[in-house]
Amino acid sequence: MAHADENAPASKALSRSGGLYPIRTVAALTGVNAVTLRAWERRYGLIKPQRTPKGHRLYSDAQIALIRRVVELVNDGIAIGQVGRFLQDNADTPLSRADAGDPWQIYRMRMLQAIQSFDDQRLENAYNEALSLYPVDLVTRLLILPLMEQLGELWRVRETGVIEEHFFSLFLRNKLGARFQYRSEVSRGPKIMLACLPGEHHEIGILLFCLSAVTQGFRTVLLGANTPLNGLAAAAQAAGVDGIVLSGTACPAPQVLHEDLPALATETSLPVFVGGAFAEVQAGLLRAGGLRVLDQDVSRALSQLNAALKRPGYQGV
Repeated sequence: MAHADENAPASKALSRSGGLYPIRTVAALTGVNAVTLRAWERRYGLIKPQRTPKGHRLYSDAQIALIRRVVELVNDGIAIGQVGRFLQDNADTPLSRADAGDPWQIYRMRMLQAIQSFDDQRLENAYNEALSLYPVDLVTRLLILPLMEQLGELWRVRETGVIEEHFFSLFLRNKLGARFQYRSEVSRGPKIMLACLPGEHHEIGILLFCLSAVTQGFRTVLLGANTPLNGLAAAAQAAGVDGIVLSGTACPAPQVLHEDLPALATETSLPVFVGGAFAEVQAGLLRAGGLRVLDQDVSRALSQLNAALKRPGYQGV
């Protein structure tokens, strides 16, 4: 069991002791949350931190480098259970997915079966297990987003497909809301306001992005679906944010695209970022209107935010 103060914000825990770092600092440096770091230690023996007399974990620079190497391997599709063997063998070439297995395909299958039987307990078990073993950005990119795409295809051919999609969306909204609330309490980075564009009613994407942002230390003000742009500049000023992030899956109405978005960029001195599937297609038009286009990949988009907001020390997953 973790000690009570081991998860305290870095400002309340040891920032560094004799070249060693507490778990909260390591989580911020690597993007791997404390729960996952403990799981890698207990279940797989990948990371073996030192302990203070009170039992608090302390990590060296070499162990931080090792954690980043583990992240690289799982990002390449290596199952976490196979990483130890790979590191021990000191292989020069990465294991293939066929050799290592594809954990994401297994998780997607488990979650899809739970969704199709409307079994929220089985769904929660699979999701929580993935989150306990892998960084949240990987879970989002390699599990949740492909699963959402798969559900979007199935609703056209299954009689219960639309109901299944609603069931999963509500489950995700509840789970993300709980995790988001916890992580918001310990975030110390730049503050961003996030909202879906007018007419955009699918908020799961912005919730997933918001969770990843908070995991990387950003503070957030989340406004949700179908947010009007009128008054947004004043709201951002009142909230004291450093930037505005807008998202949409489909191209917004012509007035929003050609008039309202450029007007918002002119009205506020803050950087206004736009992401989503349509943003890449309309990148030239958006940039001409004074807006900044975010990459569709979450990690790269967070790196863009970090660079634009001049936040030192960010380490993407």
